[in-house]
Amino acid sequence: MLTKPFDIRYDELDTRAHISPVTLLRCFQEAAALDAASFAFGWEQLQQHNLSWVLTHMQLEMLAQQIAKQPITIKTWHAFSDKILSRREFEIFTVNGQPLARGSSWWALIDLTKRRLTKSPAELLALNPPQPRYVMEEENFKHPVPAGAPETGRVIIPVRQEDLDLNGHVNNTHYAAWALENAPQNKMLKKILLHFKNECRAGEVITSAAFADGADMLCHTLTRQSDGKEAAYVITCWQ
Repeated sequence: MLTKPFDIRYDELDTRAHISPVTLLRCFQEAAALDAASFAFGWEQLQQHNLSWVLTHMQLEMLAQQIAKQPITIKTWHAFSDKILSRREFEIFTVNGQPLARGSSWWALIDLTKRRLTKSPAELLALNPPQPRYVMEEENFKHPVPAGAPETGRVIIPVRQEDLDLNGHVNNTHYAAWALENAPQNKMLKKILLHFKNECRAGEVITSAAFADGADMLCHTLTRQSDGKEAAYVITCWQ
């Protein structure tokens, strides 16, 4: 387990001067990378084997709202690996221990030359604890857009070089930000589920559309205009 403090910068606040969910996801991403490096599965170590981590899906639950600028602490740990996927948990607190958010994420190793997922190595499987600790149950990432659901928002987003990560494709936190471009007014995010489906590179154009599923849920499709394939599918719950 890694416990990592973060000092939130002013440029990481939203327009209401609150710490945004996307900022929390970016801090978690950094903590996850540092923890993976501590057991020899960090980015630099995997590069020696032509491998890298890719995030397949993740869920974040907000336990507090309207979080003012303040230092935060993230705890994250490798929970379990199977033949392909590795599950990682995280909890986010104030410095006084007040819970702010929690979540789970699922990762896979990709062969950088073939651009294909590869099996988890024995060294990773050996790290599995006798009793995995999960902070929450896995949500239904395949919950579909209801037939006839009304569209509540749509934005067109060109992919820029600065959106790319170390693997040369769009960083996962950008998909969360792009989905939240269609956030409802006067509501606070309670939960976000992100399912990453197809990689995107600079020069692509993404259509981010949101569809209402009842009063407090939105289904977001983030689609590549070049071929009509979904880059990511996102579900958000509001209160």
